[in-house]
Amino acid sequence: MLYTDAIYLILALILFAGWPAERPPALKEVLFLFVLKEIFLVGIVFLRLRLVRNPREFLRTQAVLKLLAFLAFAGDVIGLSVPALLPDQPDFLRDILGLGLFLHYFFIIWFFSALYEKRGPLANLSPPAYVWANFKLLLPFLIPWFLASLVFWGLDHLLPFSGTGREVFYLIIFLGALIFLMAPIAVKTWECRPLPESHLRTMIISYLSRERARLKEVYVWETFGGRLLTAGVIGVLPRFRYLLLSTGLLAALEEAEILSVVAHEVGHLKHRHMAWLLLFFVLFSVLMYLSFYPAFLALLAYFPYPQFIGALSQTFLVPEALFTLGLLLAVVLYFRFFLGFFLRNFERQADLYCLESLGTAQGLIRAFKKIAALSGNTEDLPSWHHFSLRERIAFLEKAQAHPRLVEAHHRKVRRWLLIYLGSFFFLAVIFTRLPVEKIEKRAQLNLMYGTLLKEYAILPSFELCKTLGDLAYQMGRDKEAFKWYQKALAEKDDPELVNNLAWLLVTTQRKDLRDPKRGLKLALEATARKLCAVHLDTLAQAFWANEAPQKACFYEILALERARDDLDPYPDLAYYQRQKRKFCHATGQTPALR
Repeated sequence: MLYTDAIYLILALILFAGWPAERPPALKEVLFLFVLKEIFLVGIVFLRLRLVRNPREFLRTQAVLKLLAFLAFAGDVIGLSVPALLPDQPDFLRDILGLGLFLHYFFIIWFFSALYEKRGPLANLSPPAYVWANFKLLLPFLIPWFLASLVFWGLDHLLPFSGTGREVFYLIIFLGALIFLMAPIAVKTWECRPLPESHLRTMIISYLSRERARLKEVYVWETFGGRLLTAGVIGVLPRFRYLLLSTGLLAALEEAEILSVVAHEVGHLKHRHMAWLLLFFVLFSVLMYLSFYPAFLALLAYFPYPQFIGALSQTFLVPEALFTLGLLLAVVLYFRFFLGFFLRNFERQADLYCLESLGTAQGLIRAFKKIAALSGNTEDLPSWHHFSLRERIAFLEKAQAHPRLVEAHHRKVRRWLLIYLGSFFFLAVIFTRLPVEKIEKRAQLNLMYGTLLKEYAILPSFELCKTLGDLAYQMGRDKEAFKWYQKALAEKDDPELVNNLAWLLVTTQRKDLRDPKRGLKLALEATARKLCAVHLDTLAQAFWANEAPQKACFYEILALERARDDLDPYPDLAYYQRQKRKFCHATGQTPALR
């Protein structure tokens, strides 16, 4: 639940900050549509939750409704252009307002969820208490983000660097806030109190000391009025790390079962899972910074239907919007599927640590069965970040019977972590060496090509036809270039167009288009009609393609001389000199360059 809500928060911030909204909408129209959508959403939430019959359906319905909440928020941002209503507000304030807009949808879902909650321990909690308890679960993440953003906003005009430096600076501030503030804020906002002195506390402290598990305190977790059946370790650094045991869990389990749950949480510490999760977040940020812009440019550069992108670029779906949508997709794929894979296997590692440190997993197995029964028989409830309780129990029983499975699972996790790190560094090197400027130029050509295709469909002309052929050739789409050149020649006999078609026919690598003989004929025609360096160079290339290097050498010398003496559209003397060396060297002659 907490992981899912955190992902939605990240998606909401990205969408609100990144979606381009240049024209402020009419306020009355926005308010009318917003209220209409609110009524519709409340009706769906109410009707859907009242049909729920058991805890499994309840949790599934909540997941669907949270997705619906995000789609409603996306409608506010994209359809109603709500960010455009805040044109002159600082980014920091805009982000807060956007986050508040998104959270109010969660408040609606939480309010009605309280009325139809099917999980025994959380049933009959008043709607305000239910909403407030859910919101408090998010505060240890929201407050560090708020403070980091506030500090960055306050220091923004004082920073001596820009661009990458600013982004790195913000990431450092945010990570520092998470590492040092998240756990202390959690124990405050989650109504935690130290576990009282008792035989249970002595047993837990003794176990922690024996396992050399470093943390500051063991707390009783009172969120949701202490009704949650859960436990956790929060905090990366030992000085800011706490073990949390909910009141409901302490009441439901026997001491041996509670110790097994503690052993599970210590397993997370021993395998440094929290540090790995933090690293996953950092490396994702780095990888997105290195790869996303080049990948986005590559999509624009090589998209096979440029008229589609060209049409979108003239509407509200400008490239910045596509960029934002791509980033949203990357976040979902990375956190939901990639991170989910590791979270599930980290949980299994923690389960196994109970077996390794206590010599038996029976206490944890009994705890899982009791939690499932008290929650409404949820042992088969699937989760993207946990295996189901039934699956976890079955694996523990197998591991007890076959101890080799323990080390096999640890090897599996280590292997995948190494694969992940290796893949990250490989991709980082690849993306840092990409020719971004070249890809960006091609993307611009493709966008222009798509726009002109749209224009040609409305108002065709010779000039558009010729330009489309030139653009297609520059992008390596020789077959399309040939089609446009042929169509343009059918409208107007132009020597430049004849020359371009000749060049295409003698240089293309496509066997179905290459025609050296026709290309030579066209090159001779273009040169006869207009004598210039470009046409002479095409004629030389045509003779070269027809295996006549002497004539290629001769005409390239003429092209070079012409380029030196005349005003030429392409006065690139270095190019002509390279062509001359190539053709003349093949004849056995090496005439001196003037």
